Amino acid sequence: MRRVLISAVSLAGAAAVLTIIIAVALWPGEAKLTAPLFCAPVVSEPVVVSDTFHDSEGTSTNYTLYCVGDRGILSDEGFILPVLALFVAHFVILTALFVLAALIGRLGRRTVHSEGPFERLQDS
Repeated sequence: MRRVLISAVSLAGAAAVLTIIIAVALWPGEAKLTAPLFCAPVVSEPVVVSDTFHDSEGTSTNYTLYCVGDRGILSDEGFILPVLALFVAHFVILTALFVLAALIGRLGRRTVHSEGPFERLQDS
């Protein structure tokens, strides 16, 4: 049970780092992929907007997912919920890869035992 808990915490940490690197630093537009979860059918066009502010403390950038409709209807969906949805997606993908690697590793270590009077012939 301890190994499972350590693996789950490690995968969650890796998913968090992956989400921060991809969704914030490399490709903020990845939040558009979550539009079907947050945008109503009336406002179906996702747009990620970058707002940069300069003040006495330095420069900060905010990303916001907006859903835009045909007639200019605008819905502000924020950025934290799309990022949390991306975190869950990254966690599921990493977990699937981890389980697949573990299964392949187990199958590779599997030994065939001969039971009974018959021996397994080796190809030479």
